[in-house]
Parts: sequence; structure tokens; C-alpha cells
Amino acid sequence: MNEEIIGKVAAILSDKDVVINIGKTDGVTVGMVFGIKLTIPDIVDPDDDKNVLSGFFYTKAKIKIESVSERMSFASIQPKRTISTSLLPSNWPSSTTFEYPAIASKKLVNEDDWKIKVGDEVFQLPIEKETQK
Repeated sequence: MNEEIIGKVAAILSDKDVVINIGKTDGVTVGMVFGIKLTIPDIVDPDDDKNVLSGFFYTKAKIKIESVSERMSFASIQPKRTISTSLLPSNWPSSTTFEYPAIASKKLVNEDDWKIKVGDEVFQLPIEKETQK
């Protein structure tokens, strides 16, 4: 079994392109897909400080390797998948507004945390099998 390839965002070239600090010597090849990690701070139970949830993260973006050098790679940020409205039933609402209750405390993750930054960890994602049409 191959070992997972892990690196970091080394530079942000544009709204659609980044450079990561891993390359051919790390096993990176053109076409590989990586996730950019958003690590969630440890969550501690307010009634039991020994009950801790740690190591939880989100994938804030996927990147696809476009070009590889020995120790760095250029990657394009992949667009998020959306559902085509043509695939939805005709009686499906075109827009829906939801109201949520106010939050009284500081959130673990804020809007800026979702932005891609130099130093963000990247990790190899498994190869997705294409669905047949």
C-alpha cells in the first residue's frame, strides 16, 4: 500500500492556481488530486474535559496537479460541484430562504478559515472512479 502524500500550499498564484511544496521526489504526478485541509480545533465537552474530539477536519478545496517539478507542483483549484437546475423536478423551489437562531458564542471556524492560505496542509485524495452515463 502506498503511503499518503502530504505537503503544504507554498504560493497562491491566482484565484484558480496554487503551488504546493511537493513534487516528483515525493511521488506527485500530473493529474493527481489533493485536498486542502481545514483543521478544526479540539472540541472539549463542557461537562467533562477528558472527553475531547480531536483530529477532525474539512476539505476546504480540491486541487488537481497540472505540472510537476522535482520538489514543487503547480495545481488548479477545482470548482465545487453544483446541481444543475435542469436535473431538479419542475416543482422544486428555485430558491429557498432559511432563518437560523442567533449564536451566542464564538464559532470554532469562521469565514476566513475557509480561505486558502500559504501554509495550509494538502493531502492526497483517493482516485475517484468516473460514473458511466
